[in-house]
Amino acid sequence: MGISTAPQLRETYLIWKRFEMPIEGGTRDAIAVKSYVANQLNSAYTLMMTSMVMNLWCILFALAFYYMLERKKHHQISTSLWNKRASLSDSLLEMLQPSDKSHWKQWWVYPVVFIILFCWIAQTALSIIVPPYIIIGNAAPVNPAAVLAPRVPQPLAELARLSSAEAPMALRAAGSAQVASANTESKVYFGATPLGTHSNGDPISRVDYRYTVTGTDMGLQNYPTLRLEVVGACTTEYNWLLNSSNANGYTNDTYARFGDPRIGVTSLNLFDGPAPVAFFYNGPKPNGPPGNMTWAAFISSVDRLSYTAGSDPIYATGDNAGLGGTRHAVRPRRPVLSCWQTDTWWYDGRSSTILGLNSTALPGLDLSPGMQLILARYLGTPRIVSIGRLLGLSALLSSTTSIGNIFDAESSSAFSDLRRLVLAAYIATTNTLTDLTLYPDDAPGRGNGAANLAIDESGNVKPGVAEFVVWSPDITTLSVKAIIIIPVLSIVFWLLALGLLRWSPLKSVNALDATVLQQELDKHGAQLSKKGTWASSMYRGPRDVEAPEQAPLEGASGVKPLVTNEVKETSKTSREEP
Repeated sequence: MGISTAPQLRETYLIWKRFEMPIEGGTRDAIAVKSYVANQLNSAYTLMMTSMVMNLWCILFALAFYYMLERKKHHQISTSLWNKRASLSDSLLEMLQPSDKSHWKQWWVYPVVFIILFCWIAQTALSIIVPPYIIIGNAAPVNPAAVLAPRVPQPLAELARLSSAEAPMALRAAGSAQVASANTESKVYFGATPLGTHSNGDPISRVDYRYTVTGTDMGLQNYPTLRLEVVGACTTEYNWLLNSSNANGYTNDTYARFGDPRIGVTSLNLFDGPAPVAFFYNGPKPNGPPGNMTWAAFISSVDRLSYTAGSDPIYATGDNAGLGGTRHAVRPRRPVLSCWQTDTWWYDGRSSTILGLNSTALPGLDLSPGMQLILARYLGTPRIVSIGRLLGLSALLSSTTSIGNIFDAESSSAFSDLRRLVLAAYIATTNTLTDLTLYPDDAPGRGNGAANLAIDESGNVKPGVAEFVVWSPDITTLSVKAIIIIPVLSIVFWLLALGLLRWSPLKSVNALDATVLQQELDKHGAQLSKKGTWASSMYRGPRDVEAPEQAPLEGASGVKPLVTNEVKETSKTSREEP
């Protein structure tokens, strides 16, 4: 997923719209809602799960009690459990705290307690575990009207305006790199290798890096398994130096770009900035595999002052009393960083370059021409170069920690500078599509179809350029499958329980309901006495006539049940099975 720290404005995404949510290895049918709506749905689905499990246990209880009634093994505890079937915790308490202690002498009590306990734990666990499965992330489909991909303008004034609009995305990436989590840092490999010593005695070293960004990371809806593998390295280069002079009281080191003055020259001196500053250049196409590119970083650190001595080749210092009591300054003739990078795109086991993101080079990949053009615009050259340029004076870690024109040479190194830049490049690559929705309102191309790669000549959004998602904590993504299955199962179990207990032989179990038993007592005139016993009004009492211990009464079914003057609420526990 994206690593952007910028808040996603409400108008940049769509909610209550079905879409394909990219996940590792594939997609899921999803819908995005506001987070507070998801919290309410989560509570409702918890109730659904409780209801579903309750109806399931009700059916199981009915089957067990039906079997008992058919075999005439009814026990008083059966009536109590049936009337408390909606609450397994009450059923459990009924078994653990019986009114008759001889209850524990029955062998069947222990398996019944175990079954009810297991069912209660299952009901509670399912109600907690299952509902959160409807939530699968914090993504929503992008609003096509919010997508802006400015073309690179030719006039310098427009180019400066575009750089101003794109600088925030580089600053966000650098800030995220500065405070990156261990999980993010683990996505980027970075290592240094010593290569020997230059003729002037300074060390030569190489820094290697690599990282991988997938379609899921970028938010591509239809091609989450598309993969970009970036491999690169930088070496300290001394041989590009043309000359070093100190004619005007300050050092001026002049270098040939990529070792060829015909390509261009770069002069580095104290007037580039009070703190160390870097200049980034894309190089000529080298020989090598497809996707291989060159770039270079010229770090202007000469004559910068430090309280501490530096040993890194880029920041090596010499003794020099200076401003504020500093005793060290960076020596002249420092090396530059000569780098190469190979970008390889993979899909379904086949590889290609940024120019071959189509079904011809990568069978099965059907990215729209508009999306291919946007990816080529931002990822066609090493991302680290564009990020470094946009960061300007903030590109180097050594400059961001400097105090005015004094920096700490001892803690500065090309390794730490590159590590931060590579991590920022990885984050910026991951956020490539998300950043298309975060341009300011006055960015070039806003409202101008000719300057926006996402808009066609008619002013309409090009097909396929908006087939990605954005992330926000204000959004919750729900699984369409989960939000359908759980209510359906809840209704199915409810209807099944209703049908079995009303229109099947299992309906005889309803005779155990407290309301049915109460109706039978009322039918025979039984009344609750102050002693907590039931007394029949059909007898006048022991003073008028000596009532038999058991007197028959004509029941509604033709069977003559036994009724006493005072029918106690509890009776001797039967020793038969339930």
